[in-house]
Amino acid sequence: MKELPQKPFGWDSLRSPKTALLAEGGGQLGIYGVGVFQCFYDYGITFPYYIGVSAAAANIASHLAGHRDRTARFYQEYAARPAYMGLGSLLRTGSYCSLEYIYDTLTNHLDPIDYDTLLACKDEIRVVVTDARTGQADYYGNGAFAARKCTVLMASCALPVFCRPVPLDGRHCFDGGVADSLPVEQALREGCERIVAILNRPGGYEKPPEKGAALYGLLLRRYPALVKALRQRHVNYMTSLRRLEALEAQGRAVLIRPEAPLPIRTFTRRPAALLSRVREQGYADAKRALERDPRLT
Repeated sequence: MKELPQKPFGWDSLRSPKTALLAEGGGQLGIYGVGVFQCFYDYGITFPYYIGVSAAAANIASHLAGHRDRTARFYQEYAARPAYMGLGSLLRTGSYCSLEYIYDTLTNHLDPIDYDTLLACKDEIRVVVTDARTGQADYYGNGAFAARKCTVLMASCALPVFCRPVPLDGRHCFDGGVADSLPVEQALREGCERIVAILNRPGGYEKPPEKGAALYGLLLRRYPALVKALRQRHVNYMTSLRRLEALEAQGRAVLIRPEAPLPIRTFTRRPAALLSRVREQGYADAKRALERDPRLT
């Protein structure tokens, strides 16, 4: 373990006052966050509260299960497999991304997560999902993994149109980013006074309306509230982002994000070397943030 900065992020403690680690989703863009978590692992940085969306929730779960490099394999190696995602998966499973392959075959068998360590974690975990019927966000805690399954991660990653809904507690659920892409308000509601946020976009980013929004009413006609949430998603995202930036200006948040747009997209699978560079960029940005004193910025 590397020597811990005397004041991580310029703060005396990450536990008093209670500090959240918030991580944004985004499919393969999550490889940036993998680098951040590798940095935290190497420096022994821990938080009392973690909240993540979609792929970022999977990054958090693996990190709290004690793995340093496990999720890197998912982005850089397994994602290139036809069974992971692609047209083949769409034809076989009805989903462009095979969530069963990712969160059952790989996660429970071929590259298993350490459930013992994850379930022993005393820090709070929140995984965001969207209820297809209501279009509202739900927040699952540590107990979601008690059955030693990652169904809640499947639900948090089920991108509408690209994936089928995931049954969870008798409901159909989709990607948590539909209803709450940047769950800053939930972290504040649960007593967090400061936030370290892992974002995939540089400063100045303006989220556009969802592409293909005109088709949502047809393709997702069974879920009108979900369609409404998708059409409102960019507005809610920008509201949450502005909230984070306001907290940053107050010295209550640190935003770890790239200086320029990442050279990958949601479904980028190759080359592995490019994904690796994005991961290394996340590590470097996290290291700079750890050593930065917000009082000097």
